[in-house]
Amino acid sequence: MRKVTDKLEQFIKDNRNDFDSGFNPENSWSKIESKISTKKSNSRSIWMMAASIVLILSLAWLIYDRAQLTDKINELESLSVNNKPYSEIESYYQQNIEEKTILVNHISAEKNIEVNTDLKSLNKKYEELKAKVKKQGGHPQLVNAMIQNLQTQIEVLEQQLSILQDIQEYSQNDKNENNEISI
Repeated sequence: MRKVTDKLEQFIKDNRNDFDSGFNPENSWSKIESKISTKKSNSRSIWMMAASIVLILSLAWLIYDRAQLTDKINELESLSVNNKPYSEIESYYQQNIEEKTILVNHISAEKNIEVNTDLKSLNKKYEELKAKVKKQGGHPQLVNAMIQNLQTQIEVLEQQLSILQDIQEYSQNDKNENNEISI
């Protein structure tokens, strides 16, 4: 082992001038710094480019998604059933439902009768169907289900009105009979 070390030391001593002339500590350090700083700026620029690409893709997706949503909303607004715009059909049924609801509430309050309506659950189902149409498009089955829901709401209200009117007639007849007996 001593022989190897001696040969190495001898080689260094013989070539000392060559080593010293090739090595300038001030020059070497500046070269090292320049290599480090270019690597830092390269990695920064790569990250900036990656972030820019992600941002551009996100914006493109957002614009595309909004365009799709707008198309679906426009499709819902342009739906037609038997050549009538769906918005017109919906408006007709909603107006009819509102009128009957007011009448049911008025008569039930007048007679002090509590009316349990299933309209809330039907209305909730209607809103779910409407959301599906916005999401999936105006498939005829969904549109028909929406119309059937509105018709069912009207039928429930008509049945309640019929029952309330029967109660009203009965109480009116009962009053008339009581008046005749008391005379």
